[in-house]
Amino acid sequence: MTLHSSLLAGEIMTKGLICATPQQQLSEVDSMLIEHRISGVPVVDHGKLVGVVSRSDIARVQVLMTSLDGQVSDQMGWSDQADGFQHNGATDFQGFRQMIDRLKVKDAMHDQLVTCLPTTPVGEVASLMIRQHVHRIIVVEGDRPVGIISSLDLAKLLAVS
Repeated sequence: MTLHSSLLAGEIMTKGLICATPQQQLSEVDSMLIEHRISGVPVVDHGKLVGVVSRSDIARVQVLMTSLDGQVSDQMGWSDQADGFQHNGATDFQGFRQMIDRLKVKDAMHDQLVTCLPTTPVGEVASLMIRQHVHRIIVVEGDRPVGIISSLDLAKLLAVS
């Protein structure tokens, strides 16, 4: 039996939650994650947990928008069009890239959540992370987030035991 085998989620969770809302600007949350040196946050609407958004989710949206711009630019640059005429090469299309600034958290968040209770044993939390392939589990009471446990929290726990 190890030191941490009797610990519960509520004993190791981070309690001072930083949260986002579904209507918040995605770029604002991206800056918030960087400023607080965290990789993801719960998304809360009127106190109720509705999703989670991470830096990976935001990066995925940014890459997708940039990629779509590149595909449209490539097609616009074809010199021989279906009408049989040669057209001047078009400048880079940036319609999707410009949309990034208008995206909201709800456009990138995951709404299928992995949660646990404060009374969940830490070993079960770690197993849940592995099974679900996630880096954070939100600790809830009812439908309200009360804490968060990240994979880094578990690594810290192991390092000091």
